[in-house]
Amino acid sequence: MAKEIGIKSGDHVRVKSMRGHIVAIAVVTKRLAALTVGGRRTHTVGIPIHWGFTGVAKNGYLTNTLTPFVGDANTQTPEFKAFLVNVEKV
Repeated sequence: MAKEIGIKSGDHVRVKSMRGHIVAIAVVTKRLAALTVGGRRTHTVGIPIHWGFTGVAKNGYLTNTLTPFVGDANTQTPEFKAFLVNVEKV
């Protein structure tokens, strides 16, 4: 996906969901392969859910900004692990 939209490791990217957006630094890897879902090529984007080292992450760019506000009624567990986003180079 990174090659298709012109993103290289170290580039700043905007990751947007229906709920909000964050700006992050891209780490491009071959470890997450594209899938074919319903005949469409679908990519996986991995985002850490913790702030990281002090001074590295900017305030306000928390991954939960992107996550949907839904959960499993049976287990009372929020569904933060899979949702749709758009990635664009900043």
